[in-house]
Amino acid sequence: MQLAGKSSIRSALTAVTAMLIGSSLANAEGGDRLESSLLLYSETNRVQAAEGIVSLSHALKGGRTITGRFSFDALTGPSPSGATPSDNIQTFTRPSGNGSYTAQPGETPLDDTFRDNRVSLDGTYSQPLDRLTTLDIGGHFSSEHDYTSFGANLALIRDFNRRNTTLSLAAAVSHDLVQPEGGAPVPLSSMSTPASGGEEDEFEESRHESNRSKNVIDAVLGLTQVLDRQTLVRFNYSFNHASGYLTDPYKLLSIVQDRSGAEPGEPVDYIYESRPDGRTKHALYAEARRYIRGHTVNLSYRHFWDSWGTRSHTVDLHYRLPLSGGHALQPHVRWYHQSAADFYRSYLIEGAKVPSSASADYRLAPFHALTLGLQYTLPVGPKTSLSIGAEYYHQAGDISPPQSMGSLSQIDLFPELKAIMVRMGFSYEF
Repeated sequence: MQLAGKSSIRSALTAVTAMLIGSSLANAEGGDRLESSLLLYSETNRVQAAEGIVSLSHALKGGRTITGRFSFDALTGPSPSGATPSDNIQTFTRPSGNGSYTAQPGETPLDDTFRDNRVSLDGTYSQPLDRLTTLDIGGHFSSEHDYTSFGANLALIRDFNRRNTTLSLAAAVSHDLVQPEGGAPVPLSSMSTPASGGEEDEFEESRHESNRSKNVIDAVLGLTQVLDRQTLVRFNYSFNHASGYLTDPYKLLSIVQDRSGAEPGEPVDYIYESRPDGRTKHALYAEARRYIRGHTVNLSYRHFWDSWGTRSHTVDLHYRLPLSGGHALQPHVRWYHQSAADFYRSYLIEGAKVPSSASADYRLAPFHALTLGLQYTLPVGPKTSLSIGAEYYHQAGDISPPQSMGSLSQIDLFPELKAIMVRMGFSYEF
């Protein structure tokens, strides 16, 4: 099952991958390079994920480099549907229209049908245009059972000032096909009951006849400057514009009784969410790296804003502590804060006018998050290294918004999210 946020993140990273991964491998000192990694991700009582990546860079004559990257990931486990908890048992139609799942009183409704496997292929060809200029050209393909993406990217990297200054410009385009289970629901239409007998027509009427698509454009302008032998700074501006089907077909909103109802806050209906068909994102990124007597400090800040009204701030700190024999420890701290999208609603009120765009997806809600991590790197040969790291992620938001009423004022509308990530990596130069 495809998460809209998941696909948009992948698209946004396409240009950055072309610029930072492709060019960094291309500029590695001679020879070929093999890298692989395994990520294990586990949310408490929610989504579980595993992702494996293998990347191979091969040096050609004339400073040219070709790089291929293969990744496979699998996700499973329950995911929040967007509906509010209730004092009563709630029953929801599965996305396919066949069967149903339930949420117990007081529980956050979780769609237990969430599962997905994805295969992704990326390729980059790096060509020096002259002694100081490199051109990267790449392509991307990924496939899931309900989502397919095709993309191409281009990056130009130019060194100045005796190679102490690097200016880079990367761009990417992608075309994505969305094929939701059961078909794409009509935005803001009522959730149908499980298809059986005469209710099958009701389910079909809530669905579009055809699949949906979207187009994404990315651009990243970057500047890297060496200040002295121990200090390097980097600045990026990134632009992203997506148009087409941006709604998550698996997310719902609850319509609840108002304060004058017999049971204020209790759901009386569920509708499918609706998002605008366009979104423009901007981000400013600044990073400083400082080498201090063998230790390395890496501090970065990112400010993000978009046309949906979302703003976020991210502060990231890495510290590399060298140990004897080439071993190293790297603790990591990341802080994130996000404001809500303009159309985010925890729920809608019965009888009130339904807005043209509305979503209860917690990823569009206001929240803050903290990540704590530690990585250990060890050499196992002259050109071979292994690394293993673990991170703890904690996300929290407003569990009782001011507009909460009735039973909703006694229930967590934004239950905290806790997750553990374990990463293992392997690098070999030959």
